[in-house]
Amino acid sequence: MRICAIGLRGIPDVMGGIETHCEQLYPRLASMDTTFDITVIGRAGYVSPGRFGNVRVVSVWAPRRKALETLIHTPLALLYARLFLHPHVVHLHAIGPGFFAPLARLLGFRVLATHHATDYDRPKWGRFGRWFLKTGERMIARFASDVVCVSGSIEASLAAEYPERKDRYCTIRNGVSTEAKPAAADNILEKLGVTPRGYILAVGRLDATKGFHELVRAFKSATPNGLKLVIAGGGPDGDPYAAELKRQASPDIVFAGALPAALVRTLYANAALFVHPSHMEGFALVVLEAIAADAPLLVSRIAPHLELSLDPGCYFEAGSVEELSERLATGDFERLRPARRTEILAEGSWDRIAERHHAILINRDRPRPRKPRARVEQEVSIHAP
Repeated sequence: MRICAIGLRGIPDVMGGIETHCEQLYPRLASMDTTFDITVIGRAGYVSPGRFGNVRVVSVWAPRRKALETLIHTPLALLYARLFLHPHVVHLHAIGPGFFAPLARLLGFRVLATHHATDYDRPKWGRFGRWFLKTGERMIARFASDVVCVSGSIEASLAAEYPERKDRYCTIRNGVSTEAKPAAADNILEKLGVTPRGYILAVGRLDATKGFHELVRAFKSATPNGLKLVIAGGGPDGDPYAAELKRQASPDIVFAGALPAALVRTLYANAALFVHPSHMEGFALVVLEAIAADAPLLVSRIAPHLELSLDPGCYFEAGSVEELSERLATGDFERLRPARRTEILAEGSWDRIAERHHAILINRDRPRPRKPRARVEQEVSIHAP
């Protein structure tokens, strides 16, 4: 079976939740079933053609503008797949690329879609952007053979909005690798001017929905026991939010930029506390990564975070700078290690996640149960003895 993944910037070592998801998923799928021939179509400028283990990686041109990348790259990637790769299945990632699910079907592909987040809720998008993303969600609900949701809250929202095909939706949460090791700590910690257990860490794209501006305000108010704040993650070139956030940099507030995964694991492993103040997520991989590193953590009380069933003390109200400041000021972080760590890591096994995707892919021809019509049920009940 030839499978083609579209919608991500690329793999390996391209920062982003979808990219990490794909980097972990596809090599496992290819190892699990040697009949799978998997190709990732990445975006030129992020990846170079080659192989990542047993997965082929190709690049197709895309403009480096956030408003145009998905809009232009996705149809080009689908046409490239039709002309040169001839896949049986196209796996579309995120609702932006999902806009082109009808085109994928028209080109003769079976479509598997993964719904990573309700991106139309992000304030950075204007009217057209929100319409495009909302329509993309509707297109995968209507045209995808199966839709994988990375959290139960996304599946519930999708089923409420588009109930007619809810038997084709399922939840497969993001996972975390416990095998990957951090890089040597000395160089990156020295470069950032921090020491082991001497900083609070946040990781993610510099986007307003991540709440990093609120974390910076809370940190300045709390001044927690001489600790520094390190924020690892990048933002689009020229983005006004990212630029304004970076202006808050000081000797105690360090912006590390986008870092390779091994260096980010080093930061998790040496942090006094990991904080994720996000207002919206699909299912936050960075929280799972912090748990895998056994870091104490404090996360916003939003539905995807609540699905992890962390200890109550690990949550704070999203957007509450005052509560977050009070929690940081205590300096009492060691008790914020999740008691369910072992169970969470077992539930987030990428091997198990790959097995569930494999089951969806190989069961493509299995007939789905049909619900009997109400009139037929009524006739049966009337004539039953």
